[in-house]
Amino acid sequence: MGCIRLKGLVLFPRLGVAHWEKEGVQKVSADVELWADLTAAAQSDRIEDAIDYEAACRIVQDVAVARKYHLVESLAHEILKALLAGFPHVQRSTIRLRKVSLPFIANLECVEVELERSP
Repeated sequence: MGCIRLKGLVLFPRLGVAHWEKEGVQKVSADVELWADLTAAAQSDRIEDAIDYEAACRIVQDVAVARKYHLVESLAHEILKALLAGFPHVQRSTIRLRKVSLPFIANLECVEVELERSP
Protein backbone atom coordinates (compact mmCIF):
# COMPACT_ATOMS: atom_id res chain seq x y z
CA MET A 1 0.00 0.00 0.00
CA GLY A 2 1.12 3.50 -0.75
CA CYS A 3 -0.40 6.94 -0.54
CA ILE A 4 -0.68 9.84 -2.95
CA ARG A 5 -1.25 13.12 -1.08
CA LEU A 6 -2.64 16.31 -2.56
CA LYS A 7 -1.77 19.03 -0.04
CA GLY A 8 -3.03 22.58 0.15
CA LEU A 9 -5.40 22.46 -2.80
CA VAL A 10 -7.33 25.76 -2.76
CA LEU A 11 -11.04 25.60 -3.59
CA PHE A 12 -13.72 28.28 -3.92
CA PRO A 13 -17.08 26.57 -3.30
CA ARG A 14 -20.39 28.24 -2.57
CA LEU A 15 -20.47 27.11 1.03
CA GLY A 16 -22.16 28.12 4.27
CA VAL A 17 -25.36 28.68 6.18
CA ALA A 18 -25.03 32.38 7.07
CA HIS A 19 -26.70 34.84 4.70
CA TRP A 20 -23.42 36.57 3.77
CA GLU A 21 -21.77 33.21 3.04
CA LYS A 22 -24.45 32.35 0.48
CA GLU A 23 -23.81 35.52 -1.50
CA GLY A 24 -20.42 34.43 -2.83
CA VAL A 25 -17.75 31.80 -2.65
CA GLN A 26 -15.67 30.76 0.35
CA LYS A 27 -11.98 29.97 0.36
CA VAL A 28 -11.35 26.39 1.47
CA SER A 29 -8.06 24.51 1.63
CA ALA A 30 -8.03 20.75 1.05
CA ASP A 31 -5.65 17.89 1.73
CA VAL A 32 -6.52 14.56 0.12
CA GLU A 33 -4.99 11.13 0.62
CA LEU A 34 -5.51 8.32 -1.87
CA TRP A 35 -4.37 4.91 -0.59
CA ALA A 36 -3.72 2.17 -3.14
CA ASP A 37 -1.24 -0.45 -4.24
CA LEU A 38 1.38 1.64 -6.07
CA THR A 39 3.64 -1.29 -6.95
CA ALA A 40 2.71 -1.46 -10.65
CA ALA A 41 3.34 2.28 -11.14
CA ALA A 42 6.64 2.11 -9.26
CA GLN A 43 7.87 -0.80 -11.38
CA SER A 44 6.58 0.29 -14.80
CA ASP A 45 7.15 4.07 -14.52
CA ARG A 46 3.99 4.51 -16.65
CA ILE A 47 1.16 6.95 -15.94
CA GLU A 48 -1.32 4.29 -17.04
CA ASP A 49 -0.40 2.28 -13.94
CA ALA A 50 -0.49 5.27 -11.57
CA ILE A 51 -3.05 7.44 -9.87
CA ASP A 52 -3.28 10.48 -12.13
CA TYR A 53 -3.12 13.22 -9.53
CA GLU A 54 -3.92 15.92 -12.09
CA ALA A 55 -7.22 14.12 -12.71
CA ALA A 56 -7.74 13.78 -8.94
CA CYS A 57 -7.27 17.54 -8.49
CA ARG A 58 -9.75 18.18 -11.28
CA ILE A 59 -12.34 15.92 -9.61
CA VAL A 60 -11.94 17.77 -6.30
CA GLN A 61 -12.28 21.17 -7.98
CA ASP A 62 -15.25 20.10 -10.12
CA VAL A 63 -17.18 18.76 -7.12
CA ALA A 64 -16.44 21.93 -5.14
CA VAL A 65 -18.14 24.14 -7.73
CA ALA A 66 -20.85 21.71 -8.87
CA ARG A 67 -23.50 23.05 -6.48
CA LYS A 68 -24.06 25.00 -3.26
CA TYR A 69 -23.22 23.30 0.03
CA HIS A 70 -24.42 24.30 3.47
CA LEU A 71 -21.85 22.26 5.39
CA VAL A 72 -18.16 21.53 5.01
CA GLU A 73 -19.01 17.93 5.92
CA SER A 74 -21.30 17.64 2.87
CA LEU A 75 -18.63 19.00 0.55
CA ALA A 76 -16.04 16.59 1.97
CA HIS A 77 -18.42 13.63 1.59
CA GLU A 78 -19.22 14.45 -2.04
CA ILE A 79 -15.53 14.86 -2.91
CA LEU A 80 -14.68 11.47 -1.42
CA LYS A 81 -17.57 9.80 -3.27
CA ALA A 82 -16.37 11.25 -6.58
CA LEU A 83 -12.72 10.29 -5.97
CA LEU A 84 -13.58 6.70 -5.07
CA ALA A 85 -15.85 6.44 -8.12
CA GLY A 86 -13.16 7.93 -10.38
CA PHE A 87 -10.36 5.73 -9.08
CA PRO A 88 -11.71 2.20 -8.47
CA HIS A 89 -8.29 0.85 -7.43
CA VAL A 90 -8.10 3.32 -4.50
CA GLN A 91 -8.74 1.34 -1.33
CA ARG A 92 -9.14 4.25 1.08
CA SER A 93 -9.31 8.02 0.85
CA THR A 94 -9.10 10.75 3.45
CA ILE A 95 -9.91 14.43 3.06
CA ARG A 96 -9.25 17.39 5.31
CA LEU A 97 -11.08 20.61 4.44
CA ARG A 98 -10.21 23.87 6.16
CA LYS A 99 -12.67 26.75 6.08
CA VAL A 100 -10.96 30.02 6.91
CA SER A 101 -13.81 32.53 6.51
CA LEU A 102 -15.89 31.87 9.59
CA PRO A 103 -19.40 33.28 10.11
CA PHE A 104 -18.69 34.19 13.74
CA ILE A 105 -16.07 36.05 15.71
CA ALA A 106 -13.47 33.65 17.04
CA ASN A 107 -9.75 33.42 17.59
CA LEU A 108 -9.45 30.56 15.13
CA GLU A 109 -7.20 30.10 12.16
CA CYS A 110 -9.81 27.84 10.56
CA VAL A 111 -12.29 25.05 11.09
CA GLU A 112 -11.12 21.71 9.74
CA VAL A 113 -13.24 18.67 8.91
CA GLU A 114 -11.67 15.28 8.25
CA LEU A 115 -13.50 12.34 6.67
CA GLU A 116 -12.24 8.94 5.59
CA ARG A 117 -14.01 6.53 3.27
CA SER A 118 -13.43 3.16 1.64
CA PRO A 119 -15.31 1.81 -1.38
